[in-house]
Amino acid sequence: MENNRRKKRRKKKSNKAVLIFLAVLVVIAAVVTFMVYRMVSTNMGGGNSVTVEIPQGSTVNDIAEILEENGVVDSAEHFIFLCKSKGEGSLFKYGTYEFNAGDDFYTITEKLNSGDSLDTSIHITVKEGMWLSEIAQAVAEAGLCGVDEFMAAADSRDYDYDFVKDIPERESLLEGYLYPETYHIQPGTSAHDIVDTMLAQFDKVCTENDLYSKAEKAGKSLDDIVIIASLIESEVKVEDERPLVSSVIYNRLAQNMKLQIDASVIYSLGERVSRVYYSDLETENEHNTYYVTGLPVGPICSPRAASLVAAAEPENTDYLYYVVEDQETGKHYFTADYDDFLTASEKYRSTLDNQES
Repeated sequence: MENNRRKKRRKKKSNKAVLIFLAVLVVIAAVVTFMVYRMVSTNMGGGNSVTVEIPQGSTVNDIAEILEENGVVDSAEHFIFLCKSKGEGSLFKYGTYEFNAGDDFYTITEKLNSGDSLDTSIHITVKEGMWLSEIAQAVAEAGLCGVDEFMAAADSRDYDYDFVKDIPERESLLEGYLYPETYHIQPGTSAHDIVDTMLAQFDKVCTENDLYSKAEKAGKSLDDIVIIASLIESEVKVEDERPLVSSVIYNRLAQNMKLQIDASVIYSLGERVSRVYYSDLETENEHNTYYVTGLPVGPICSPRAASLVAAAEPENTDYLYYVVEDQETGKHYFTADYDDFLTASEKYRSTLDNQES
């Protein structure tokens, strides 16, 4: 009997402990819920209206820190926590925003999601295949800085990227590295910072496409890849031909043949002519692939991601030649036979002569 009474007392104590533990959990959950509700439903920062600049490429963490620094939110960590718990952040857009005293979490995120910003930036579009000199002209025409100032910034190594340090010494140092994209630049931004923004985009694209390791796998420096990609970009209009043109370049390099790419001749002339003549092929310029053996001294334009990838991963072919087959579409004819190439070339030249006559 005594043993049974002891067991009953122990059971009552055990049940009581469980009830107390559950009660504590309920209180903790209520407190956490209240705190989250308070953070979401009330002003996150306080104070007067404030204008905040969210740079292009900013992550949720970057945005949270900017909001805290400007007094829009009390805590970057709290804002990040709420973004994660509420599934916010993936649609946030860069721009210049005005936040008001009393803005709660939902008001802040709604603005960031909608892109409802006070956009005072100047839009600069670097098109695929643009020359560095053309980019400088576009920046100058937008009123951001002078051509000479921009060219000087693009001929500097004063940027914190390993790939810049590895570029061989040459004129127009960063030709090919200013990535084609539309940039939103604030008035008053220095030429150096504009170039740095474009280099950051190049680095991002290379990272996203694993180009640093792909270049190493191909047995090429990143600079070699950018040079090859610029040749591809200048030659190709039909998307699926990029790896094929890349294969021709690799095959000719392997056989120590001159690349003889017309786009490099045009670049060496310094003006975008519509047709290359035999006399142009003799231009003594290190970018002219009819003049030099191997790769030109540097890139001849800014290539897009597809050309960079093709430069690192050429198609496996035996092609050594290509010539335009359809002038309207830019489609090329590829061959490994020289006589076949001559026949196709003559056919293309005849088409050009008939159009001019």
